[in-house]
Amino acid sequence: MRSTVAAVGVFILCSAVALLVTAEEAKQATQPGQILGTFMTGGQIWSSPAHDKGAVYIGSDDGSLWALDLEALTPKWKADTGGRVRSTPAVVNDSVYFASDDGFLYCVAVSDGSRSWRFDLHSAGIERVLPSLHPPYAYDYLTSSPTVHRGLVIVGSANGTLYAIEAATGQEKWRFKTGGRIRSTPKVHQKRVYFGSWDHHLYALDVEDGKQIWRFDTGGIVQASPAFGDGRVYIGSRNPRVFALDAATGKPVWEFEHTDGSWVESSGVYLDGVLYMGSSDALTLFAFDGATGDVKWKYRTVGWSWCTPSISDETIYIGSISAFPYYFEGVTLERGLHAVDLKTGKPRWVVPTGELPGFVTGGVMSTPLVVNGRVIVGALDNRLIVVAE
Repeated sequence: MRSTVAAVGVFILCSAVALLVTAEEAKQATQPGQILGTFMTGGQIWSSPAHDKGAVYIGSDDGSLWALDLEALTPKWKADTGGRVRSTPAVVNDSVYFASDDGFLYCVAVSDGSRSWRFDLHSAGIERVLPSLHPPYAYDYLTSSPTVHRGLVIVGSANGTLYAIEAATGQEKWRFKTGGRIRSTPKVHQKRVYFGSWDHHLYALDVEDGKQIWRFDTGGIVQASPAFGDGRVYIGSRNPRVFALDAATGKPVWEFEHTDGSWVESSGVYLDGVLYMGSSDALTLFAFDGATGDVKWKYRTVGWSWCTPSISDETIYIGSISAFPYYFEGVTLERGLHAVDLKTGKPRWVVPTGELPGFVTGGVMSTPLVVNGRVIVGALDNRLIVVAE
């Protein structure tokens, strides 16, 4: 009897050791920055992912919005359009809203991607000027993404108009005309909607009726979307500057000039008094003091950081884009996804992405999305990538 108990004890001990080894192996198998899975679409991904109830939604230059199971990275459905889908989808209740280069805003069902309605943004005939080594250097690679607020879907169009559409019916409620393309995604803050335009201005409108409250001339094309913090609104411009404005009045609080001429295509993220924002030819992620504009730290991405960074716990994530040949001799642009310490700006890890033919040779424009310890991002090599946080 005693020997039997001893044998059982040895078995349990051995099993525990085996379990410990398995747990350690599992831990080693998911080191930070390790690619956990990928899904290949039929085109470059400039869109940013959205997540809802175990599904990931992402647009692709193959003309589709994809709905994928987060765990298996297998398609649930896809909604086809007649143009590139570069906008970030907005998932609200049982509907997904997104824009396409075919000139329409779509509302489709979360369940199966079937179309509920589509709204004409009157931009189908407007051609993009994609990044190129040759002039004109009026790069046009973004799409204004829809923002849903209290039953309204608000989105900009390449025809220079901001539209507010009833989410339930797809009927227009109001519109506001600017003097240039709108590639900025509108943001609603304290009963106002803020957005930028290629006419160089940042606008603040009444969200109920679309009436202008104020506008501010940045002196250059505004691709970026506004960020907010402590009564201020932040925006970048091709001027090339970062501006902090009083959100109520539009009066400037401070500005930061890129003396190297770098455009500011990235939208900012504000947290605990600090504004985090990427850059173009500065090839750098900046952390600014939100009140003064002083630079707290800089991280060199060595690529165009056009996307909006995202923050999770003590880490900030941002992509970089490469192109060849580069305008400046002696610099080789790098492409990938970067994880950076939020407090110090020190690198944590970098995940390179695949190389493309042509002037733009790859990288990440997509805003990283963190879900359950995984970083989900689209890449220009056609892949949705899931990385261990």
